Amino acid sequence: MTQQISNPHDKLFKQLLGEPETAADFVTNNLPAQVVSHLDLKTLQVVQVSFIDTQFVQSEADLLFSVAIDGRPGYVYFLFEHQSSPDGFMMLRLLGYMVRVWRRFQGEHRQLDRLPVIVPMVLFHGPKGRQTPLSFQSLVDIPAESFVPYTPAFQCKLYDLSPFGQDQLAGNAVIRILADLLSAYGSADFQERVRRAFDTLNELLNAPGFGKLLEIVFRYVLQVFDIPKEELGQLVTSTLKRDVREFIMTTYEQLKQEGWQEGRQEGAGLVLARLVAKKFQTQPDELLPLLGKLSAAQQEELIQRILESSTLQDVTEWLESVCQN
Repeated sequence: MTQQISNPHDKLFKQLLGEPETAADFVTNNLPAQVVSHLDLKTLQVVQVSFIDTQFVQSEADLLFSVAIDGRPGYVYFLFEHQSSPDGFMMLRLLGYMVRVWRRFQGEHRQLDRLPVIVPMVLFHGPKGRQTPLSFQSLVDIPAESFVPYTPAFQCKLYDLSPFGQDQLAGNAVIRILADLLSAYGSADFQERVRRAFDTLNELLNAPGFGKLLEIVFRYVLQVFDIPKEELGQLVTSTLKRDVREFIMTTYEQLKQEGWQEGRQEGAGLVLARLVAKKFQTQPDELLPLLGKLSAAQQEELIQRILESSTLQDVTEWLESVCQN
């Protein structure tokens, strides 16, 4: 992904599930067989674009895959939601994101007169269980059956990975690692789930991407869970069948350095926010998540745009376009 991701949960979601091979395995093992039978998963390809609303970039992430469905264009859409409390209108946002996918398709395939199928899947991850409706019609206060034909109707497939969820993700080792790590967050037995994730890594010791996968998992655990450094190091070295002591110490040092760099970038974002506030006489709180994602070069370009733009909308549109590319 070209977009910088600051949330560790989002990083894990996109790094592990963003590989077409893993996504295909997820679909195969976690969607109804009568749906999977129509998908040509060999054609599954990630679409490098996000459809998340600006105000939800800190609590949602998404992945879009194109796939042939019975020889027709189609999509599989993953929405990863990790809000502190469930939002009863998640299905409304999901519909909005799907409409954006269709609009994008329409713009790229003007010769076609039909829209493609989108298979929406939601991974919920938060301290409280997901208890909101999974049918869009459940959100609408329909007074009588005669109004049903005039109300949009669709459902999503939801996987509740919160401490209160009962859903289990099936699939290859990478998917099981993703499930254990996400479900560990906020759970009383989080250390056992973390240990199980590292134990599952043993199935991939000889895989070409083992080193990168180990780094992804180790970084996530370090950033998210309150496990003392020595205790975590012992857990990893005792669980994995490969000697990784040198890797652990190197990663610790890298994370320290990166933490310092992220702090500098965050400070630059606050300076830019003050500049926006001074120029347009408003507090741009909704822009702070976007400002924190800019590279040093993009920060320089933004300063110039702030000085030259006549409206805040010009600056906001530029920021959103940069952060979605």
